[in-house]
Amino acid sequence: MSGLWLGQGGGGRGNANSGADAKGFLKDGGIQTQWGPSSPLTPEGLKAVNANLSGKGPRAVPPVYSNDLLGDANPPGLIRALVYNRPFQLVHTPDKIVQLFEWTRVWREIWTDRKMPDNVDPYWGRWYGYSVGKWEGDTFVVDTVGIDARGWLDEWGDPISDQLRLTERWRRLDRDHLELVLNINDPGTYTKPWTTNPRVFRLQPKGSAGGEMLEVIFAPVDERDFNQKIRDPAGKK
Repeated sequence: MSGLWLGQGGGGRGNANSGADAKGFLKDGGIQTQWGPSSPLTPEGLKAVNANLSGKGPRAVPPVYSNDLLGDANPPGLIRALVYNRPFQLVHTPDKIVQLFEWTRVWREIWTDRKMPDNVDPYWGRWYGYSVGKWEGDTFVVDTVGIDARGWLDEWGDPISDQLRLTERWRRLDRDHLELVLNINDPGTYTKPWTTNPRVFRLQPKGSAGGEMLEVIFAPVDERDFNQKIRDPAGKK
């Protein structure tokens, strides 16, 4: 899986068969996310959906009224970083796979030399969690715990809780395409585990237009300047 990868679509965008209403709510009590339709929300999950005010998606508010922590240059968190259409690079080492994200210029470690330690406290939040991966046939399976619940599931403000246990299933479809499917097991937000729609990423060859990652550092000073000069004045018109 080594290489530079860029999202090619998939997930929940444009899912006309989901039956979601204008606000993204499903008839069974779930929500339409950028990853696809969720299982029904718990009461706490519904409360979180209504509390999260995003500037994007079916429940969007003017960005000036959003409470998206990203608006102050805070980290997006793991799951949201995976749904955002920016490239990432996978680097294999003897004991781990390192995933480098262009957006915000951060990385995560997926340990391949160990099982999930018993002493990883799932309620001690990390923006990108603690991840352990292993191969099951042609699929690389990653379990992650300890993801900070302040990081949303996607750009629409769909929530997670500190009880989330995330499973990623990465499978190389062919030389140039990598598929990702998530299993969301979060009893604090959703009444039962649910599986996302597949997302597909395309290999970016060296020397091509997208063959190198750019320096996309999310600097607080730049975000503050943008908010003061563009976002806030536009939102108050």
